[in-house]
Amino acid sequence: MGSAESSWRIVVRIGVTHPELQGDLAPLPSRARAERLRQLALVGLHCLRAGSTPMQPAKNAAETDSELTARRNRLLRSLGAGVE
Repeated sequence: MGSAESSWRIVVRIGVTHPELQGDLAPLPSRARAERLRQLALVGLHCLRAGSTPMQPAKNAAETDSELTARRNRLLRSLGAGVE
C-alpha cells in the first residue's frame, strides 16, 4: 500500500493565542517554518522524556550573558548526549 518509509502531512494552525510562535515563524518561508516546527517538537519531546519541569518566570531582573551562555551550552550538551 505504501513505501516502507511513510510520511505524514500535518496542517498546523497557529492563531493569535500563541504570539511567541507567530513571531518566531512569521519571517520564515513555508518550508523553513515546517522545519522549525519539527525542531521545536523534537526539543519538546526531549524535555518530556528527560522529565524536565516547565520554566518558571525569572524572579529578578534579566540574566547576564554568561548565565544565558552557560544555560545554552548545558541544553546543547544534553540534546547531543543521545545522538551518537
